[in-house]
Amino acid sequence: MKLGIWIASVAMVVAMPATAQKGYKAAKTAKDVGYRSTTGTDGRITIVYTGARGAKPDQVAKFAMLRAAELTKEAGMTWFAVISAQTSDLANGTGSSLRDKTGPDFATGSTSAASGAAGQAGSSPGVSDGAVPTGPTTGGFGGGDVPYQVLERWRPSQTAQSVVVIQPGSGDNAAFPGLTQQPTIYSADDVIEQVRGIR
Repeated sequence: MKLGIWIASVAMVVAMPATAQKGYKAAKTAKDVGYRSTTGTDGRITIVYTGARGAKPDQVAKFAMLRAAELTKEAGMTWFAVISAQTSDLANGTGSSLRDKTGPDFATGSTSAASGAAGQAGSSPGVSDGAVPTGPTTGGFGGGDVPYQVLERWRPSQTAQSVVVIQPGSGDNAAFPGLTQQPTIYSADDVIEQVRGIR
């Protein structure tokens, strides 16, 4: 398959001023802020970037793309195809969502964001206590209830995490086994230039 017309316009997808790369770094563990990666037996690379508390999802996704471009260059390749990409919210401290996808180094934490126990369909906040005339109690100080409005509005602190699977390549021809549609392909140099402001 010829790739010339398939190279994506990086400027529209990953444009980010150089000053926005503050905080871009490697993560020491799956629970840390930063990037981690693993290579599968098929040669495809899974990159995970976990953002700091309050990081915007689009920024975290761009950092994952930057790491994808760097790994492509390190492998001596010129472009990478994005096989899959997902950015989601995690409750802070739950670690990587790569669980069950890669080795034991990534197998920590939860794969979904906590959303709080209150306010779910069909359930009332608190535990019903027949001894308390006012009804449900949440064990608040002094025996009083925590207002349900507080429980409904409470959410654990969130951070964004992006998981990108890429296939690096070079030249004009490529094959993407297992895919039914042409993936989006990015020039590694262009991604690095747009995100970091340098080549």
